[in-house]
Amino acid sequence: MSSIEASDIVTDAERGFPIKGLLKCEYFLKHRHGYYRARELNLLNPCRDYVTLLTSLREIHEYNERHARSFAKRFKANARDFKQCEAILAEIIVYRHYVRGIPEDLVRRIDLHEAEADVIVERPDGSRMFLEVFSVNPDLPTGTAEEPIVNEVRTHTQDAMASIRQKLLRRIRKQKQMSTPRENYAVIELNHSTIAGDFSALSSLSGGYEIQISARTLRPVAAGYDWSESIFSDPATRFLKGIIYFSLGDYAARKFLLNPQVERSERTPLVEASRRTPLGEPTDMEAFVNNPDPKVFDPDRMVSASEPFDVDEFIRTVHQGRDVEREGRSP
Repeated sequence: MSSIEASDIVTDAERGFPIKGLLKCEYFLKHRHGYYRARELNLLNPCRDYVTLLTSLREIHEYNERHARSFAKRFKANARDFKQCEAILAEIIVYRHYVRGIPEDLVRRIDLHEAEADVIVERPDGSRMFLEVFSVNPDLPTGTAEEPIVNEVRTHTQDAMASIRQKLLRRIRKQKQMSTPRENYAVIELNHSTIAGDFSALSSLSGGYEIQISARTLRPVAAGYDWSESIFSDPATRFLKGIIYFSLGDYAARKFLLNPQVERSERTPLVEASRRTPLGEPTDMEAFVNNPDPKVFDPDRMVSASEPFDVDEFIRTVHQGRDVEREGRSP
């Protein structure tokens, strides 16, 4: 009786994976083991598991083999640094999302240029987004049932070194990619269940979450984030178009925080343009307001739809008026 090799979604993904050498990389082996363990506990995260890692790199390889091998080289160089590899996976998740928009003509091209940004996305109109991606994963040691460890997570704060705000500011100041006036976005992945969701990101990027309590009833009367001292008040973010954040690999559910300072500066040219005529000539507002013979709307000369109306005669009259106007112009 011949033996039949059992297969599942993991072995099928590995069979079709184009960069076979990576399958023996320590980071990949850990993810593989973690996939089966999470499946046993019914804790699989389909947005960020081993199969997603293999599938994402395969799709990137099909789009641009050089880019896929660039990611592979970084994985091999950081194979024993699990957190660094997790950050590389965050970039792959973001990159792969835009690859899927290319067949739909939603994206023209994706580039990798380390000196410019982690991922550069070019739209069909030629405009580009420069995405700087990083993954936030608090380092929480685990205890035992006999000796539990109480961990303090400070990701949601504003001034702590471990906060999202300070991590982002250090990234901006160190790498300088977001110090050029262009469409820069910081992309933050919240890569731990303790910080997933809106609170950690919004609390740290704003001035914090505040609750007002009535002195008489001792009950909350108002609550919300204080945006008066947000991260966008820091001069380092003056060229940051906005912040994109997502949780646990689910980039499709990402959320945006747009920089109000950049938005305000970009609206100014539009306001100026609205004050001009379609031909680009400035409108003389003083002459318009003080015109001694303005055109006045006269409702008595209107023709309602209920009255007899000859459309052909109306069109002939319009053309005759235009012909007379052209004849009266000087050559």
